[in-house]
Amino acid sequence: MIQNTVYFKSRPSQLINLETFLLTILAVPVILLMDGILKQQLPIHFIPAKLIVHVYRLPHYLGVFVLLNLAYQVLRVYCIRYEIHAEELRYYSGIFRRNHEFIENYRIKDYRVERPLIYRLFGLGNLIIYTSDKTTPIFRLNAIKDPEEKYKILRGLVELNRREKHVFEVD
Repeated sequence: MIQNTVYFKSRPSQLINLETFLLTILAVPVILLMDGILKQQLPIHFIPAKLIVHVYRLPHYLGVFVLLNLAYQVLRVYCIRYEIHAEELRYYSGIFRRNHEFIENYRIKDYRVERPLIYRLFGLGNLIIYTSDKTTPIFRLNAIKDPEEKYKILRGLVELNRREKHVFEVD
């Protein structure tokens, strides 16, 4: 029996949220500009008195929405964890409802490493794993450090696991 040790634990980088960060940075000046335009050029006589307070606060509401979205996206990525054990690959995700995915190592068939330019600048990459698992035929470890190193570890464990369990792949 193979010892059940953790060979590596990893979390994806917050670089996954680059688009959200950039949109938030662009939204702040737009919201400030909208606040100035509303205060100067809003035709008050067409809007009911009860609603005018909320119309003036609209930029504040939008700002809070944008910041809450940013916080949610950061927390969502922070709650993802990948672990490679001797016998299985584990994936944990979710903020309010935790999801646990387990893929037996002997079910792993093939690998692919992707390294987009922005990820290469930070030493990151994606490890895509093709499996014979019914629920997860393609599994992605996104924005992890040293994906080639993780590939080599996983490949060695898969071969060891197949030999020990006498599992052979037939196409």
